[in-house]
Amino acid sequence: MRLKFSTLLKVQDYYGSSDFQVEARYDRLDEEEYIMFRFGYWAEVNFQELKEIFNPLGYEVEVSEWEDDDCGWLYSYNIKSITL
Repeated sequence: MRLKFSTLLKVQDYYGSSDFQVEARYDRLDEEEYIMFRFGYWAEVNFQELKEIFNPLGYEVEVSEWEDDDCGWLYSYNIKSITL
């Protein structure tokens, strides 16, 4: 799975900051690779706008959210190849 640098620049423009992390991941259970985005300190972002960046490229976006006792809600976004 690959992303062009121009796509990362679109994400930066959308988020309004370069304060985000990109991590390549592999789910052994599903045997699926994906790219995880984390914005700021696990910040929630506009899910629909993020999908507008990645869906035309053939990727789907999934939000992962969980509640931490010390920090509250934490969000990350997984970019995966669309499976038919």
